[in-house]
Amino acid sequence: MTYILTGSGLLLAIGAVAYYWRLAAIREMLGKRLLTPAVGDQQRAVRVKPFAQRRFLLPIALGLIVGLVFVGLFSWPVNIAVGLAFAFSLMGFEVDAWIYETRLTKIETQLADSIDLLVASLGAGSSLQASLVQAADYTENPLKREFSELVARLRLGDSPADAFRLLEKRVPTETFQLLSTSLVVNWQVGGGLAETLAGVGKTIRDRLAISRQIRTLSTQGRLTTITVISVVWFMAAMMWQSDEMRFVGFVNSQPGSWLMAATLMLQGIGIALVSKISRPRI
Repeated sequence: MTYILTGSGLLLAIGAVAYYWRLAAIREMLGKRLLTPAVGDQQRAVRVKPFAQRRFLLPIALGLIVGLVFVGLFSWPVNIAVGLAFAFSLMGFEVDAWIYETRLTKIETQLADSIDLLVASLGAGSSLQASLVQAADYTENPLKREFSELVARLRLGDSPADAFRLLEKRVPTETFQLLSTSLVVNWQVGGGLAETLAGVGKTIRDRLAISRQIRTLSTQGRLTTITVISVVWFMAAMMWQSDEMRFVGFVNSQPGSWLMAATLMLQGIGIALVSKISRPRI
């Protein structure tokens, strides 16, 4: 019991020290940034981390792990293991694309709602920075983090045009590009920002409505593909249950193993093609 308490205390102490060092590093960075004046039109090199990005290495690693497991643990033929690894990798790509699109759809929906708040705040006479602060306070993550980052850069003295372009780079979608371009043009040229943002908000909502209609129309094709693939696996399972020895002998034979590997690869290619067709750009 004493060892457990001592270890827990050490872990808490290490975590507290690491948290304090992180806060100290952030304060030091902000202090240097505030005290260092900008020279002419020289721009600071800013490292931009996208809000959401595809992770192509994870599906490939998943496929390699699946192939090694079937070859090493179950002693399956290598060509069948390669086909399974290929199919699982493509399915992993589809899952990753679905997660990526879901996150982008969520933040774009939040942006449409936040633009309505910006338009109301600007129409009431508030400044753009104050309106962005209100939008960041009333929205939720992930858009809250992006607006908070934008407001923090404006308060630290960054050029508004550069801060707006960084928002576009952090969320590389057409809707944020439209918003960023509108803010940059209005900041440099002037004009009624509330009316401009109202038009941008309407455009974003129309784009989201078209995206939903396309996803609804493409659902039938996706379900058909899933059904066909499920039927193939169901038939394979029924054959294995009805005559296990003959099925295993067919799979272990050279013609059977190559046919099964080709089937798995064709299934993976079919999934990728159907997914590509059902995701048109708007």
